[in-house]
Amino acid sequence: MPVKERDPGKEWSPTRQFMPVLLGKEIGDKLEDNDLEKLELFEKGLAQELKKEDTIEQAISKIVRMAVAAEFGAALVVSPGAKQMISTISRGILQDSELRKQALLIVDRFANA
Repeated sequence: MPVKERDPGKEWSPTRQFMPVLLGKEIGDKLEDNDLEKLELFEKGLAQELKKEDTIEQAISKIVRMAVAAEFGAALVVSPGAKQMISTISRGILQDSELRKQALLIVDRFANA
């Protein structure tokens, strides 16, 4: 397998090691500028919205909302049917132990005190 050339400006930083999973990428993969912008938007939103006092259900719902907003735009989050879509995705995350663990890592990383 050939070694990939890496652009240092587009590599995953150590603090974002769990984020490739959310974007379907491997650690060290090159990211498009658009992916980096979405990731930054997602992280800023989480830093503002997540609170340590949130229940796991509330936190996962916030994570899903931020992910949808970052990927597809804020208009989708407020559109009709979005609440049910977010609820369905959140329930799926809660029911899967690996996804739940990843969500808890995100909460731990971004939740405000």
